[in-house]
Amino acid sequence: MFRSWLPPLALIALLVLPSCSAPRVDPALARVVNPDKPPKASVGLWPRRLPPGIPSYIVKQGEPPVDEGTFKSCRVFKAGAVKDGVALFVASRRQFPVKERRAPFTLTVADAGEDHVLELRARDHRVTLAVLRRAKSDHPRGLIIYLTSIMLISEEEKAFIRQLQKRGWNVAAITPSIDLFAKDRWEQEWDLSQLDQYASLMAYEIDNHLAETAYATEAVLAYLRRKSPSWLHGPHVVIGASAGALAAPILIKRLGGVDAAVYVGGGANVPEIALESSLRIYRPRIVVNEKDPPAQRQASREIARSRLKELALQRSRTDPLNVAPLLPPVPTLMLSGELDLIVPAHTGDLLYNALGRPERWRYPAGHIVLFLGLPLQADRVVNWIEGVVARNPNLARN
Repeated sequence: MFRSWLPPLALIALLVLPSCSAPRVDPALARVVNPDKPPKASVGLWPRRLPPGIPSYIVKQGEPPVDEGTFKSCRVFKAGAVKDGVALFVASRRQFPVKERRAPFTLTVADAGEDHVLELRARDHRVTLAVLRRAKSDHPRGLIIYLTSIMLISEEEKAFIRQLQKRGWNVAAITPSIDLFAKDRWEQEWDLSQLDQYASLMAYEIDNHLAETAYATEAVLAYLRRKSPSWLHGPHVVIGASAGALAAPILIKRLGGVDAAVYVGGGANVPEIALESSLRIYRPRIVVNEKDPPAQRQASREIARSRLKELALQRSRTDPLNVAPLLPPVPTLMLSGELDLIVPAHTGDLLYNALGRPERWRYPAGHIVLFLGLPLQADRVVNWIEGVVARNPNLARN
C-alpha cells in the first residue's frame, strides 16, 4: 500500500533519518496502580471461535500446503520453506460467514526451487500468515514475536528482522488477518437512525481482528511447543509494528505476560484511528436530510462520526485503550513518530498513558519515515531488550 509513495519519500528520508538516529527519550515512569480499579478478569473478553475446519484454498503452483493439525482454536498449515525457516498460515473458523472478496488473497512462498503459490479465501475462516526465522546463532537468546504492519512484512521490516536474527534471536513474524476489518461490510450507506447498529458492528470487527492475532500467535506457539520446542527456550519478547502494535496488548493479555514489549508506531482507540487515519481506513457514508442546509448536513455527519467513535470504543473489549491498563507489569518501550498521521500521533499518546508511561523514543517524523528508519534502530532496540532481560534475575539465571 505504501510503495507508490516511496520515491518522493526516499528524498524526505535522506533529510529526516539522520535526526531520527537521536530520538527524544522519555524515561519510564513508575507505573501507578489505582487501588479503586483492580485488574479485571478476562472472562468474556474473547470473541468466540468455533472448532476449526479446513479453510478454502486453491494451489496455483508448487506443492500443496501440509495440514499440521489443530492447535488451540486454529488449524495450522505449513505453506513452504523460506530462508532460515518456514512459512505457515493459520485459520480459525468464523461464527458468521462474510461476503467473499472479488479477488482471493494470493500467498507466494519463495523457495530455493519452485515457488509455492496459493489462493486463500476468508469467507468461512479468518486466515493469518506466519513466518518463522531462526537466529543466526548456535545458542539463540530467545524468541521475538514480531506482529507486523499491514504491509505483511515490508522490506524495511524484513531488514529489521534480519538484524534481530543476527543478534541471536529466533523470530516468529505474525501478520494481521488477511481480511483486515472485513472492510467490504462497512461500505454500505447508513443513516443516523442506524448509528447504534454500526457502532456495534465496528466494535465487533475491531475485537475480532485484534483477537485473531492473539489466537493465531497462541496457535503458532503451541505448534512450536509440539514440533520444535527449542524455539521457545529463553525469554519471550513481543514487538508490535503499526497494526501489529494495536494487537500487542491483547496478545500479551492472552499469553499472561511476556518478558518485554516494544511498540513501533502504535496507538490506542482503534475507532479513532480507523476514522481519522490519513490512509482513509474507514470513511462511513452517512446519509443525512438532503433538505437541510450544507453546513447543517456537515455538522450532522461530524456529530455522527464523533458519536460512532465513542460508542464503538465503549463496546470494544480488546481495544488497546481498554486492555493496556489491565496488563501485568512488563518492561515496555515505545517508538513514536511525532508527526504521524497514519496512526495519528495523539492516539500514540493515548497508548503511552494507557501503558503507564513506559520508556518512549520520540522521532521528528511521520509513520512511513519512522518505518523507513526502522532497520537503523534495530541494534538500539535489541540493546534495550537485552538490557531489561539482563536485569531480570530469573531470566539471567536461565
